[in-house]
Amino acid sequence: MDNNVENARQPEITNGNNSSLLRRVGLFAAGIGLGSMVAYLVTRALRTSAPASHLGENVVDDRGTGQQKAARMLRNLRDRAFEASDEKLAVALGRPVEEITAWNFGQELIDDDVVMKARGIAFNRGVHIE
Repeated sequence: MDNNVENARQPEITNGNNSSLLRRVGLFAAGIGLGSMVAYLVTRALRTSAPASHLGENVVDDRGTGQQKAARMLRNLRDRAFEASDEKLAVALGRPVEEITAWNFGQELIDDDVVMKARGIAFNRGVHIE
């Protein structure tokens, strides 16, 4: 009977080692998860507080047009089709003049809708803007 008692106690000792190992692995995995979450939040916070000089890196449309190229296209359209008038370009695009000025100085992001409208207007007027 003493053998049965010793055999019955043996799995408890092994089970204790396994639970200790599992606990350590669980803590390790939780630490990795917590660390990656902190890294994600920090990079996201830094990305949203980027200065206006990084506006040129944002892709506007599916053609890969960046902010700088989009601003150049809008300036070309304004100069070649609207007598270099921000007011006339604003009317054609259906946007306020202040927004056109902000785009020229790189203070606001140019969205894909504006780029598509500019391409369409340029096509209809026979003006090359790209």
